[in-house]
Amino acid sequence: MFKKLHIKLTFYMGIILTIFMVFITTGIYYFTKFVYEDQTCKLMANEALKIQIYNRDPVSLEDLFTNRNFSSLKNRIFLFGNEKLSSNYVSYDKSMNVLHVKSEDTDLAEAIIDLAVKSLNEKKDSFEKKKVDGVGYRIYTKYIDSENTPKVIQVYEETSGENYFWSFLKTVLWLMGVIGIIALLAISYIFTGKALNPVKETWKKQKELIADASHELRTPLTVIQTNLDVMMSDEDGTIVENEIWLDNAYSETRVMANLIDQLLTLAKVDANETKLDVMEISLSEIVDNVTDNMQIMAKNKNLNMVTEIKENVIMKGDYDKIRRLVVILVDNAIKYTEEGSIIIKLYTEKKQKILSVKDTGIGISDEDKKRIFDRFYRSDKARNRKFGGTGLGLSIAKWIVESHRATIDVDSKIGEGSTFIVKFN
Repeated sequence: MFKKLHIKLTFYMGIILTIFMVFITTGIYYFTKFVYEDQTCKLMANEALKIQIYNRDPVSLEDLFTNRNFSSLKNRIFLFGNEKLSSNYVSYDKSMNVLHVKSEDTDLAEAIIDLAVKSLNEKKDSFEKKKVDGVGYRIYTKYIDSENTPKVIQVYEETSGENYFWSFLKTVLWLMGVIGIIALLAISYIFTGKALNPVKETWKKQKELIADASHELRTPLTVIQTNLDVMMSDEDGTIVENEIWLDNAYSETRVMANLIDQLLTLAKVDANETKLDVMEISLSEIVDNVTDNMQIMAKNKNLNMVTEIKENVIMKGDYDKIRRLVVILVDNAIKYTEEGSIIIKLYTEKKQKILSVKDTGIGISDEDKKRIFDRFYRSDKARNRKFGGTGLGLSIAKWIVESHRATIDVDSKIGEGSTFIVKFN
């Protein structure tokens, strides 16, 4: 699914980048041409007479440019780099007395005018070059014929394409554009891949959450169904007689409700839908309130729960989430302690607010400590089932701690108990 999405995003980004690069390269080309073309053409015109013209024997204008004598002319005119003039580039309109020159530079036109005038042994009394948009340069010259009548030969450049500078510039720009598009496509492919990584990770977590939730919910549902089946099989039994089965079913519904609440919390965390409502709060008041409310749970198990708060600890945080953190830690301590005591301490040390919850419970092995904050992780599922744990509480606790830029650590030994320490900066 994500691979197809990755390719699709890259494809659309490629189209956008291609259009962008075409626009940029075309813009650069025409801007450069607009700014520099006139200077370039003038420079080329000033380089005139570099064409070597030989054997300027007197001939008539008509003979000079007719097909019959054209081969003679083309052998006398050489372009730069000794490229010979082809008959495809020059034609003579006898009726209009106009010479048409199709070339990439104006030097050729100027040279042909010079050749034509000198071949007729006429005096060249004026010479003018004019730049014409879309054509190039038109070169005009006047001469006097044998009847003393002024004639005008119009020789101009019909540009079949840009001159070599613009052709080279366009080629370079388009090559840069193609290379740029390929490079940007590669970058976009990598970028979209990286951009999709958080989505993939979230999707993976959601799938794992659903799979684990399905597994965890199956057990209480099975227990409820079993107890109800027993009750239904005893058609003559009264509510009092079936009280034990009802208590079991009710207990499992509470487990399910707690599990669903925790699952919803983690689902919101994965979807980044949970935001902190940060305000100034009294951590001391929260700890006092939670321990007072949970004291009855400790007494029911004959546990001695002690709270040690040396000062009023104030911090910035989300009241509801910090309270939930304290509830999770104290609840865990009560659940996994069969006898002894639970000590909750709150104090300040080196500008850090430190909360510790210590119990004399079953303890955690070194191997289990590495994964104690993982979702649904329980070292002994049968024993955890007995204590009513879901394996999600500490995962939520860790998220609350990290969202407040704090740290949580555990110090524990099997059979001696555990101490959870939270440090707020």
